[in-house]
Amino acid sequence: MKRIILALMVGFVLVNFNSAKAGDFEDNLKLILQQQAAKDYIQGYVQPFSTALGTGLGGALFHRGYAKTLPRFDVGVSAVYIPLPDEAMTFQYLGMTKPTVFGDDAPVDPQDPQSIGVPGLNVKDFVLPMLHANVGLFGGFEATVRFAKKNFDDLGDVTLIGGGIKYELSDLIPIPMFPIDFGVQAAYHKFTIGSFLDAGTFSMNFQASGSIPLFPIDIYGGVGYDVSSLTVKTGELEPSSVIGDVTVDGENALRLNAGISFTLLFFNVHADYNVGKYKSVAVGAMFVL
Repeated sequence: MKRIILALMVGFVLVNFNSAKAGDFEDNLKLILQQQAAKDYIQGYVQPFSTALGTGLGGALFHRGYAKTLPRFDVGVSAVYIPLPDEAMTFQYLGMTKPTVFGDDAPVDPQDPQSIGVPGLNVKDFVLPMLHANVGLFGGFEATVRFAKKNFDDLGDVTLIGGGIKYELSDLIPIPMFPIDFGVQAAYHKFTIGSFLDAGTFSMNFQASGSIPLFPIDIYGGVGYDVSSLTVKTGELEPSSVIGDVTVDGENALRLNAGISFTLLFFNVHADYNVGKYKSVAVGAMFVL
């Protein structure tokens, strides 16, 4: 199974970015600049990538409805797995079907104008891992910070950085010992590849969780909304380019998720299933205090 790995885990977990595919991505974008209607080609080629990033960056944000209190915290790793749908593999360009960045990497047939053109990377699923920390604050607030980075000699840094703020709503419910905790959260993440690609995702969600009596297990879920975009800086790919920056919005919007969280002593593992434009599975492993 082929995957794009976009960052490093820390410590005992090491994830290797496929540097050959990363280099191919940059080279393919340079080839697109030589095509007719290159701006339209870039937009169709990278649009599923923008949506996949929005899905990944907006995922794995929470595993409980309540907020930590100062000085309590969680720290660990999170990851989002996205099986790419068939619709993410091709797009229409000048009346022809062409592969997206995730699509077919077959060679061009010069006798067939419907053949590949600029190839894709032949990727069927997408994994986005990151470091993740939640820190309790005062007044029912909790801060989240997430980060990942890896350097490639011929490409530059692949960097993910983001953060968010959560507010617990449970104290606003006028029912003593109400068994369900509620919270709201907003977060923003920035993702870059070298100097030629910037992406950002804003996410907001309403979340809830409840414990199963006599077991160290919580059930959690929520509803959220993601807004994502990606910008290709063609001047960084080809200094003579007159196209300028090409911005592509992701097709992210409403997201629903439900999951299960298991905590034993100072360790927590959790997983949830997400339904949105692209479906995904988010997992996390945390040291908790």
